[in-house]
Amino acid sequence: MPHRLSHAAPVLAGQACAAHPPATYPSSAQPAVASARRYMLLSRPSRRLRVAILDDHPAVAVGLSAYLGEHGDFEVALTETNAVALAHQLKRHPCDAAVIDFFMPAQSWDGVDFIRRLRRLCPDMAVITISAGKAHETEYAAFRAGANGFLPKGAPLSLLAELIRTTVVSRRAFFSARTGQLRATIPDPPDSRLTNAEREILRQIAKGFSVTQISGRLLRSKKTVSTHKRRAMKKLGLADDLALALYLSEKFEQNVYG
Repeated sequence: MPHRLSHAAPVLAGQACAAHPPATYPSSAQPAVASARRYMLLSRPSRRLRVAILDDHPAVAVGLSAYLGEHGDFEVALTETNAVALAHQLKRHPCDAAVIDFFMPAQSWDGVDFIRRLRRLCPDMAVITISAGKAHETEYAAFRAGANGFLPKGAPLSLLAELIRTTVVSRRAFFSARTGQLRATIPDPPDSRLTNAEREILRQIAKGFSVTQISGRLLRSKKTVSTHKRRAMKKLGLADDLALALYLSEKFEQNVYG
């Protein structure tokens, strides 16, 4: 699928959290990694790229930090195990890229919420998500939330370094290493039966919110929320709220829906 690269010079840390318009994704994509690599040679920054790392497993965060620290073009500026703490740190210490774990059940924000917050906080910072969950579903959720790249845990670490370099200079594309190779893509929805509105309602229900609470959070009427819920259940063949709860328990343990 054809995809256009942004040919603006990369915004470096110090500018990354300034009030610039967030990156937008075109409606189609084509393989663009080779073009991005050529562009990197022409626009390579004169200093190291500042990278922030977030993972609720300290060993993983330290391991990623150690690996990236071995590369001369990276400076691991922030390493956190808490999403709220990282958000506060980024306000004072801007970075060129953030590598974040998508699924952190003990955190205040889920992966989708946190990516959206980062997009508002640092619209010019590249956001790369990593996850051990089902790759296709998580990739789509990260893309919908506004991430720039996706890497499944278990993929070669060399792809992470390449993904950071590529997304920093080409923030208007979404790059994935889900297939074992880095490529520009627009992920397909994991379940095309549901609309984006229906997925969002199910995501809110899975987080424990009632119809009334969802109505307030999303600024929609309770009738609209109930309608989306009912339509989603019908499409998924779920007869009652118990069946819905079991379905969401399984799906959201696997990082589904963005």
